[in-house]
Amino acid sequence: MSGGRSAKGIAWFILRRFLITIPLLFGIVTIVFVVTRLIPGDPAYRIAGVFATPEKIATIQEQLGTNRPIWDQYVSYIGEILHGSLGTSISTGNPVLQELLDRLPSTLELILLSLAFALIFGVVTGAWAARRAGGWADGSVRIISFVGLSLPDFWLGLLLLYIFFFTLGWAPGPFGQLSAVGPQVDTVTGAALIDSILTGNIDAAGSAFRHAVLPILTLGLIFFAPFARLTRSATIEILQADYMSFGRACGLKPATLRRYAIRAALPPVVTFAGILIAVMIGGAVLVETVFAWNGAAQFAAGSIQKVDYPVIQGFLLLTGVISVMIFLLVDLLYVLIDPRVKL
Repeated sequence: MSGGRSAKGIAWFILRRFLITIPLLFGIVTIVFVVTRLIPGDPAYRIAGVFATPEKIATIQEQLGTNRPIWDQYVSYIGEILHGSLGTSISTGNPVLQELLDRLPSTLELILLSLAFALIFGVVTGAWAARRAGGWADGSVRIISFVGLSLPDFWLGLLLLYIFFFTLGWAPGPFGQLSAVGPQVDTVTGAALIDSILTGNIDAAGSAFRHAVLPILTLGLIFFAPFARLTRSATIEILQADYMSFGRACGLKPATLRRYAIRAALPPVVTFAGILIAVMIGGAVLVETVFAWNGAAQFAAGSIQKVDYPVIQGFLLLTGVISVMIFLLVDLLYVLIDPRVKL
């Protein structure tokens, strides 16, 4: 490859990006530890109960390590992470890492499907509005996207449930990824829709799809709006660029020009998509709670009420690591889709 795109150049670019992630991950670990210690309440009192004696509370604090100095707790926390452990859940008594990994696939399934819907719908409508800038179509897309940016995700989820479940009866109730009395699926990844497809269970796949429609629409309709606005503004700017005028003067077909314009508008959209995945993991907390999705986000939300430090720490840390890895992937994709980026 030429133009600075040799295999050696790409390898060095990837290595530099990996090295940058090391201090980022260390910072995430430190911030997560500090933030969780700012949560009011001692889990020992909740575990011991309201009628516990001071001796029993002290024993539980000793077991949890909350009676030790903060610096000592921090060193122990770093040591556990380096050994591949996120501690033990106070509420379930199971390893935090296993609890989160069991539920993470369902959360990622919801997020990725919602992101795909938002990305496709947003890019198509944004490009469509850009081609009709200043017209009624452009104005409609701008109004709809503005409304989408203003809606709380949990409120939209409740509204969709009221319309399609309580009123029309078209959608299943908010009872998780599958109906308790319907077809079940063997666990492969932990995501019901993917597992039903992998195992060839058509009935379960249909049930999982019906249960996933409203949660996907909730997150997808909320996050389609920024994609539409970003694609619209980027496409309008590109269509008015000098090189596009030159292409028209050379007799290029409008369809060819539109294809070039959309491709040139993709880099900021891809960057925003990477940022949005991290945002959607946090946004999935309320949506999973509304639809009883039983994912990692809902599990973490319930752990806040129980002051379950290890689970809260583990979820925040896992979210931070996923975000860093996604940003690394976005950097690599940016190099592939934009030849102007230097390695």
